[in-house]
Amino acid sequence: MDYFTADLHLAHPKLASLRGFETVAAHDAAVMAPLHQLDPSQDTLWVLGDICAGGVASKESALAQLSTLQVPMHLVTGNHDPVHPMYRGAQKHFADYAAVFASVQQVGRTKVSGEGVMLSHFPYAEVPDRFSRNNFDQYQLPNLGMWLIHGHTHSDQRRSAKRSICVSLEAWDRRPASAEEIAAEMQRI
Repeated sequence: MDYFTADLHLAHPKLASLRGFETVAAHDAAVMAPLHQLDPSQDTLWVLGDICAGGVASKESALAQLSTLQVPMHLVTGNHDPVHPMYRGAQKHFADYAAVFASVQQVGRTKVSGEGVMLSHFPYAEVPDRFSRNNFDQYQLPNLGMWLIHGHTHSDQRRSAKRSICVSLEAWDRRPASAEEIAAEMQRI
């Protein structure tokens, strides 16, 4: 079973506080707990960006925590991941990420219930940023009709547009969404 999640923000004090945790350690434990429940013999985890706060220490902590998982993982990079190509020198971080993730890419593609879906950290270009930022515009995919699974928004709403689904932790009770749940959401057109 494929699982999808985004915006873990491990080792990120500001997000830990915004999510109501008194300590980063408590936040990180709550984020990691459902991931440890995935079955490495059957499950695959797609992380759609922002594993950390963006700094070197946060990146190292997040990768160390994620390396304790036995489930195969793929990363679609986000704006808080130093390996994202929006950063000069992103390639310097690739080996660190590749040691933890089976694949690291800016955009991905897979199937959910037999239907092709795009994977990106960012929502489609037509979805406005709730903070009125435009510095990520060049990294947003155009909506050409395929389903998109994404993160970035931290919205508690699972749908960001007619054919796009947000898997930020806030939308899924701080846990990854299964392919079955995504497929059910896709049926709600």
